[in-house]
Amino acid sequence: MRAVALLIAGVLAACGGGERATPYTPAPRPPSPALATAIPAGSTAWSNASLARVFTRLTHDLEWGASRPGLVRYESPVRVEMTGRGSAGYQAFLAGYLTLLRDRAGVDIAPAPQDGNLAIRFVSGSDFNQILPGNSCVLAPGAVAWDDFRDDPDRLGGKRLENDDTLTETTIFVPRNAAPARIRSCLIEEVGQALGPANDLYGLGPTIFNDDGAHRWPTALDLLMIETLYQPELRTGLSRARTEAAARRALDRLNPTGVAAPPIRFDNPPALSAWRKSQKQVFAGTPDALAKARRAQALAARVAPGSAFECHSLRMLGQIETRQTPGQALATLRRAAALCAAVHGPGDIRLALIGLDRAIALYRQGSYTDAAAELARHEASLAAHGHEERLGALYHLRAKAYLAKGQRPEAAEARRLAEAWTAYAFGQDSDLLDRIRN
Repeated sequence: MRAVALLIAGVLAACGGGERATPYTPAPRPPSPALATAIPAGSTAWSNASLARVFTRLTHDLEWGASRPGLVRYESPVRVEMTGRGSAGYQAFLAGYLTLLRDRAGVDIAPAPQDGNLAIRFVSGSDFNQILPGNSCVLAPGAVAWDDFRDDPDRLGGKRLENDDTLTETTIFVPRNAAPARIRSCLIEEVGQALGPANDLYGLGPTIFNDDGAHRWPTALDLLMIETLYQPELRTGLSRARTEAAARRALDRLNPTGVAAPPIRFDNPPALSAWRKSQKQVFAGTPDALAKARRAQALAARVAPGSAFECHSLRMLGQIETRQTPGQALATLRRAAALCAAVHGPGDIRLALIGLDRAIALYRQGSYTDAAAELARHEASLAAHGHEERLGALYHLRAKAYLAKGQRPEAAEARRLAEAWTAYAFGQDSDLLDRIRN
């Protein structure tokens, strides 16, 4: 059972900090018939009036409560350069992602070998984790050197995001010692946010711009938001009111199904600063994460019952409980599945994530047949949404369950897949891969 707990800790580590001194060696992506078939996920069949309001929140507001007075976006073609030790292994991935943004969101964006106006810098992981503990990567407006940012991250990061009224250059810093899955997730989200939609909205479900980790790739909604930002109706400097009006006009053209459609659900309770702080600590895997997860869940249930906030809180609480109290975890995850299905819909990816945690709890209780059945129900969905590190955990748990039932040929095949997906998510030379092999 220790190996299963190790995989779950590895999944969390892919999103949090790390202390490895050297970059991991990327591995090739394993083939899978279902892989990426739900990218982009979701639909855009919501009213354009509600989508225009969401667009304004994404582009004018910042997650810590500040607001930009005017709209900002690139007014010239976006050229992306990526440099630093360890970056070479991700150039092909970045190029493919930029192609997706160009083809699906209509942005004039492409790789550049040098002199890009969107620079991705791979930097010292130890330095990064020292000044930004618990963060995966960080965006800074302008052309910024790492040494300067490290000395004053608040002024060159958040303060500039609040005050800059134009967007001509951006720098993204990525810790080079991060696991490959974390680096790919950073590239996906931060490049998208560098284009202008800088806010994260926990209460918005079908998006990567909400910090809950459910979607790893831009959804149909995300691509529509980026496409809207780069329409001729929108331009740098628009006030909040003019931005919403212009976005509505653009959306009526881009999204005709939204002219007469129901509004998108967007949970927006009063400020939950204590909840956000607890969730960040839970996500970072602090020693008292279980206590913090319980407090966050209680707060969400009290302040925002039946919301995306409570859905996320129950998910995180159940995930942590699987490692300590699997019986309690099953009860928590049952509640999470029911609430998240009501909030986000019965086909939402969060139900597959909950299902994986449920399978872990079942395995830890000795219910090997039930655990294997639970894994089978969610394998295709996790692959379709590109959850590479959780596929590694799924196949590893399947191998353990088959071994416990004496099904050795099936266990050997599951172990082969576990090794392939773990190598892809965490690197060919990760300690995690060595441990599940032995």
